[in-house]
Amino acid sequence: MKQENYISIKTFCECYGIGESFVYSMYEYEILQIAYEQDEGKLHVEDLPLLEKMVRLHKELDINPEGIQAIHHLLGQVESLQEEVASLKKKLDTLK
Repeated sequence: MKQENYISIKTFCECYGIGESFVYSMYEYEILQIAYEQDEGKLHVEDLPLLEKMVRLHKELDINPEGIQAIHHLLGQVESLQEEVASLKKKLDTLK
């Protein structure tokens, strides 16, 4: 595992003032992936924007992990529908 592509869960939690249990709950709800190196949990840097968004939902709106999972699922569906609409618009434009 390359060090520069990962950040420890402990470091992330210290920076954002949240408990490690929150990050592990996001893993349990399949919102993000956790890698392990020498029994220490690590987060891939590409997952940080998503996790930061989930932390804001939790802290600012007091949404529990179950609610965050539902929101994450719905946002994924919205993104998928937006991509489908864009694709259909392109096809429609080619028919004109």
